[in-house]
Amino acid sequence: MTHKMQRPGGRTERTSRAVFDATLRVLQSSGYDRLTIDAIANRSGVHKTTIYRRWGSVDAVLFAVIADRAEEAIPLVVTGDPYADLARMARSIVVNIEDPVGRAVAAAALGRPNEETFVSLVQRFWQSRLSRAATIVSTAQESGIVAAGVDPDAAVRAIASMLWFQVMVLREPVSDEEIEAVVKRALSPGDFSG
Repeated sequence: MTHKMQRPGGRTERTSRAVFDATLRVLQSSGYDRLTIDAIANRSGVHKTTIYRRWGSVDAVLFAVIADRAEEAIPLVVTGDPYADLARMARSIVVNIEDPVGRAVAAAALGRPNEETFVSLVQRFWQSRLSRAATIVSTAQESGIVAAGVDPDAAVRAIASMLWFQVMVLREPVSDEEIEAVVKRALSPGDFSG
């Protein structure tokens, strides 16, 4: 029996990379209002029929870009030190949304509040991402590093929310000391206890 294996880094990967890079360039230079399949096709060199067949809509392309960028830009590394692991994740969030491309992606995501399909995709993505980050807290609880009363989901959401507000709303930089303080507070019993 012969098994067909997909080549890593083959044509599909090259097409995706070209489309994702073009989407980011259009977002950064022109904003979400000018993000169209035609604009992506022109910038990427990938025919618009291919883009429609693969993703179906500009929102689906945008969501794929957000998911791809987050996996690269906001890695979840588990070392056994929840304070360091969550601080690393928090720094990645800050660096990502302070970056001009990250800011353009965030603005585009925020600009789609009434599109049910897009909202559903983003919610599923972040629920999965936050759930994975919450396992850092629950694992630390099992080993006694973090108090059992801390709600892992609430702690992770608090970290991300506080940083997002400071960077995206207040447009203020975030220091390493502030990140460490946010993580320490989120992992302390009290405010985010279950």
